[in-house]
Parts: sequence; structure tokens; C-alpha cells
Amino acid sequence: MSTFYLPTPENPGRILVVDDLPGNLKVLGMELRNHPFILSMARTGEEAVELCQRTPFEGILMDVSLEGMNGIEACRRIQQIPSNARTPLIFLSAVRIGQDWVAEGIEAGGIDYLVKPYAFSELLAKLRMLVRLSRQDEAAMAGERHRALLEVAGGTAHELAQPLATAQLLVDQILRNPDSPSREQLNSLRETLGTTNRVLGQIQHLHTYITKPYATGRILDLTRSSQPLDTDGSEK
Repeated sequence: MSTFYLPTPENPGRILVVDDLPGNLKVLGMELRNHPFILSMARTGEEAVELCQRTPFEGILMDVSLEGMNGIEACRRIQQIPSNARTPLIFLSAVRIGQDWVAEGIEAGGIDYLVKPYAFSELLAKLRMLVRLSRQDEAAMAGERHRALLEVAGGTAHELAQPLATAQLLVDQILRNPDSPSREQLNSLRETLGTTNRVLGQIQHLHTYITKPYATGRILDLTRSSQPLDTDGSEK
């Protein structure tokens, strides 16, 4: 397994631990004090949700049995917070394997569970897994964003290349001619600049992401991507 995405002292993993027993939080903090993690602690589901609204984490350990909002409901709420919607979460519980909370927790968005009492080596391995998954996901998202930017740049360049080249040619013709520009030249220049302005307007009003084949890859389809959508999200 690649170690590139694992937590290190120089780049520790950011972990949120949620447990309603202060003793458990204290012990966990002591156990992990010499390992590359930055821990944030919460004792309630409400507090966990509030922390997630302020801080992006790379992993969450969530106790299932919490007073008030339980861990499964807290997980659902956290899934709705953009900065932590993709943060991998593991449930903790003293309930033995086979209880309904396991299936319910996975359906709520958890990726795994850990039953108390657990071996510290198992906990450490799962914390490292959380950080690795989070960083791999972020790298994949960054790659996707980079690809999308290239497609947008390609689409923009493709749509603007012709009218800009035509405008440049017309301006050169006007400058080389000592006489005043003809009405025909000015009309052509006006139409060309109008085309450029239309393309810029499409770029400003992009609201979806539709690509089309171009050369050996794909570029953004500016015309379709800037068309108004029906209320159901489909193109008109």
C-alpha cells in the first residue's frame, strides 16, 4: 500500500472524536499523543455537527449511543455539511456485532465500525485508513477539477479563436489603408465583436457542465452549458 497519503508528523491527520464519556476521550487522547493526529473532541452529536460546520476533518470516530442526537443522526447531519460531506466516518459502539445499528450506520454514511473494547492497534490502523481515504479522495477531486478547468479553457479558446482572429484581420486592414474605413469594414468588425461578446456572455452564464468531443479530447460545450434549464433541471 502506498504511504504517500498516510498521516505524518509533518502532515498529521485531522480527526474528530465523538464520545459522551469524558474518560474515553481522555484515554484516547493519551493513547494517540505520540501519533501523527490532531484530535478534536466532542461529547454530543450537536457539538460534533457544530465543529464540522467550522472545521474540515479527514476522519471522524462517532460513538453511536449519545444523549440527545445519537451518532447515526449526527452522521446524517454531517453528510449535509459541504466541508465534511465526504469525510470518512467510523462508528464506535459497545453493542456487539449483528445489532441493527451496524446496517443503519452504514446506510447513514459511515464506512466502518469499531466495537468497544477494541485493540489499540486496530484503532490506529483504522485512523490511518480514514486519513488515507480522505486524502486519496481529495487528490481525485483535485484531478477532476483540473480536468474540468482544461475543458473549460479549451472550449473558451475554441469559441473565441475565430471571431478574435477575424477582428484582428479587420483592424489590420483598416490600419494599413490610409483612407477612412468603409461602412462594410465597420459592419464586419461590429458583427465580429458582437460574436465575441455573445461567447463571453455564455461563459458568464454557465450553469451546467456539458462537454463535446474535440480533436483527441473533449472541451466544454459553451452553447449547451449556458442554455436555461427547466424546473426539473433538464435542458429546454
